[in-house]
Amino acid sequence: YQRRVRGHERRTMQARGRIMSAIPRVACGSSSLTTASARKRVDWNEMRVRYVTPILSQMPEEWQGTTFSNDRRLQGRAEFARNISRMILRKEADGTPITADELRETGYADDYFRVGSNVSTLLEMAASAQRQIPLDQVFTFASSTMPVVAVLLTAELPVRVYYPVGEDPPFNAAGLSVIELLGVDVSFQQGEPQADPSSVVLEVKPFDDGACVHTVADAVVTPNLLAVFDPEKIKPANVHTIRKRMATPMTTPMAMAALREHGATTVLNQEQQVSADAMIAMPAESEIQEFHAHLQELSGTDVDVSANPVVFTAGLPALASVFVALLQNGGSDLVMCSTAYGGSSQLNDLLMSRTGNHRKFTFDVQGDTDICESIQQQLTALASQPGPVLPTTVLFLETPTNPDMKVPEMDKIAAMLNKHKHKTGKEVLLLLDTTFAPQAKLMCQLETMAPELPVMNFISMSKSVSRGKTTSGAVIANHTHQSKSLLRAVAEVAAVLDTTAKPDQLQFLAQNHRGVEARNEKAYAVAAAMGDTLRGAVRQTCGYDMPLAFVSPEHAAQGYTSSTFSFNLPPQRGASQLETDRLAQRFVELLCRHPLFKPCVSFGQDNGLVYATVPATSTQGAIKAEDKAKQEVGGVQLARLSFPPECDVDAISRVLVDTVSTLYKT
Repeated sequence: YQRRVRGHERRTMQARGRIMSAIPRVACGSSSLTTASARKRVDWNEMRVRYVTPILSQMPEEWQGTTFSNDRRLQGRAEFARNISRMILRKEADGTPITADELRETGYADDYFRVGSNVSTLLEMAASAQRQIPLDQVFTFASSTMPVVAVLLTAELPVRVYYPVGEDPPFNAAGLSVIELLGVDVSFQQGEPQADPSSVVLEVKPFDDGACVHTVADAVVTPNLLAVFDPEKIKPANVHTIRKRMATPMTTPMAMAALREHGATTVLNQEQQVSADAMIAMPAESEIQEFHAHLQELSGTDVDVSANPVVFTAGLPALASVFVALLQNGGSDLVMCSTAYGGSSQLNDLLMSRTGNHRKFTFDVQGDTDICESIQQQLTALASQPGPVLPTTVLFLETPTNPDMKVPEMDKIAAMLNKHKHKTGKEVLLLLDTTFAPQAKLMCQLETMAPELPVMNFISMSKSVSRGKTTSGAVIANHTHQSKSLLRAVAEVAAVLDTTAKPDQLQFLAQNHRGVEARNEKAYAVAAAMGDTLRGAVRQTCGYDMPLAFVSPEHAAQGYTSSTFSFNLPPQRGASQLETDRLAQRFVELLCRHPLFKPCVSFGQDNGLVYATVPATSTQGAIKAEDKAKQEVGGVQLARLSFPPECDVDAISRVLVDTVSTLYKT
């Protein structure tokens, strides 16, 4: 794994020039660059020369973040592209310079970097113009192999992959054996692609020679980029799902480096050039090892360089590699919360659609449900199920749970899993998600309670560990042989899918992981104080003692220092059903009129902002409606607030009190 990580810097530098082949360097018309009032074709090469530099120089700081407001500013890729195009046409007409405010007015292509960013979308705009296909048929990837995998997983026909004579196929025999676990039907052939209506024809090219516009292939992969030419054979929406659940777009620093090289007139001063080069270079090996050791310490297991954590481009690619690695051992039955993060749920649904050796079962935690009793019921039902038995039962457990913030009793969890193992004869694995409280050191507790229990810890690191500077995910093994063996398999799968963290991501992580424990303690204290303020405001305004779904002081003392709480506001008197249904969202919208609040899905970011969302319409988008309905109280959905370690507490308190008063005005 270390050799693969060190190789990222070399491969990144080699790929930079090849990535640029995805950007047009000749005049090319595109409907996305034309408005109703301006029918003329736009010379994209002219845009490259004249507008890449000012866009980069005036780029708003928030474009380089990981989370973007999901209010009216969220435009989607297509509308964002149109807004950029309209702005360029205006600049062509009036000759005025681009400003940061004008770029802000174009909105956001997506609300989370893991799904897409404005910068990666700019690259995709360029590639779609060159290839003369719609924007929604072009996808950048941080991974070099996931563009191919995305086609294999979405095609409904056999896939014929053509690659150049003298080049290696996209996967060697070992890599292909991993991909085939997902039920793909693929063959590889050297030479020029041949049209075949009975299959999906995919051409893989080590560089773009400009000939792809006239290709007979249904899709073409060039380094880190997929262009779909037949959207009937390869559904772009399905490709998009694969990318957001198993991969990521190109990272923002990678995309910015590509845009800088593309802009022929872009000139950086020495300080800017040093900074730009540094972001695509690997951190020192000593910094990476310190980071790995810190992840093991946070998880509560001894530092072991022979079992270093595997670090990924995002959290979901990390989980995907765990589940695919389990397929190598015959598959698994996964038991998870019915209202867990929607991305995790959809990822498992996707895997279930590809193979019969991965099954998902759910337990409830909503309301007054006892989490341990609910888990035991599902394990009992699973143990008594007739039919084929998969070799491993995995309990995937968010600790604390999201958005309910419940903390399970680990001694009971360990006892349940050991009992299940002895009753069924199956292997068991406890897969923890400690994203909300990464410093809880649960492996240490569990080693005392159940020393032979295999445990793996997962942390999504776009939150507190990176301070929101990048996306990433990590998988850490405990002391057991089974867990360490699975970790090695996870690393092998990650290498095949090329979803390990990129150099710029490791830079951010190496620079920001230190002090996460203290930051989370501060953020918890802020959240606790603001929770009291919110409850007091509701009590005074409505006469209702509103409970919070929040970790207790006792659990916080054990390391569960979550900065997030959820709550169900009381219904408004005399409100219609529609008004009651929208009450939580209305509250979020009122809060986010204030600059200290951001309508966003993430948390744990050290930027002075409070993140507000309604999980049922954001992070739980892929969850069943009947499961989300169980979170309602009096017909009102949960709202969630997440607090930073440093912020203007007095101002935030005033906003909370005033917003409650405004919401319940008669």
